[in-house]
Amino acid sequence: MAFFILSLTALIVFLGTEVLPGDALTASIPAEELQFYSPEQLDQMRSELGLDRSIPIRFFEVWRQLFSFNFGTTIIKHEPVLDRIFHPMINSAILAGLALVVMLALVIALGVLASLKPGGRLDNAISTMTLFTYSMPDFVVSNVFVIVFAVWLGLVPAVILAPTNAPKLTILAASILPVIALCVHGAAYQFRLLRTGMVEALNSDYVERARLAGIPQWRISVKHALPSALIPMLNGTAYFVAGLLSGSVVVESVFKFPGAGGELLRALSQREIPTIQAIAFLAALAVVVANLIADLAILALDPRVRMRSLNG
Repeated sequence: MAFFILSLTALIVFLGTEVLPGDALTASIPAEELQFYSPEQLDQMRSELGLDRSIPIRFFEVWRQLFSFNFGTTIIKHEPVLDRIFHPMINSAILAGLALVVMLALVIALGVLASLKPGGRLDNAISTMTLFTYSMPDFVVSNVFVIVFAVWLGLVPAVILAPTNAPKLTILAASILPVIALCVHGAAYQFRLLRTGMVEALNSDYVERARLAGIPQWRISVKHALPSALIPMLNGTAYFVAGLLSGSVVVESVFKFPGAGGELLRALSQREIPTIQAIAFLAALAVVVANLIADLAILALDPRVRMRSLNG
């Protein structure tokens, strides 16, 4: 199944780049200079770049490179694609990893606080706040953060000037606002999943017995309700990872973060199909791995799933 998903991703991205006007050659030549090249010269250059081959042959070559993790070379500069995307992908992985950790910690904390008194003022306030933030797109959140924290308060620079190969401590320091911007939408969605699970768990019989035994509410929420409520949230976490990868392109563009998002936009503008395919392939692979980890976590937390797996 994972093989099919990754192959389909490669095919969709490849065909998507094919329908764009122009190709890698015309995209690399400035428009004012393109008129000085004859059709024969352009055809010769396309032949040297391998752009004159049929679509199936070019796709099969890219597909083979993707699954060998070779990724080939860039069309224009003939440099290894892996060298081109290595630092941007690592930087984006740092950004996404931090956002995931911060999101999970924030959601669990808000979920426990809201469950201390379901339907109370704090629960209603958190639910209203998350509903509002859930409706805000990533580009709106990112631009609001730039205006408030960079322009009005002057606490951080409006854009990140670090190169892609900057030291990782520099990348970490530059990730504060982008991480928070990525968390806003996802945390709101995850909180609603967690809260629903917490409410169901708090209304269960075993929680009622714990409450009658005099166990404090905070302990009931953390020890008894939270493990059960984490199960539906873990499914949403895999969805969050998928949204995180798409949202990071927008957030990185706003903050000029030196990650894979900027490299993807550059590759799209230059019709660098191997680079686009490599980034999309690795992003799809990350989603597949995230789903696998979520399934394993659910298997560990829910004994009913383990029994079905053993019996099935």
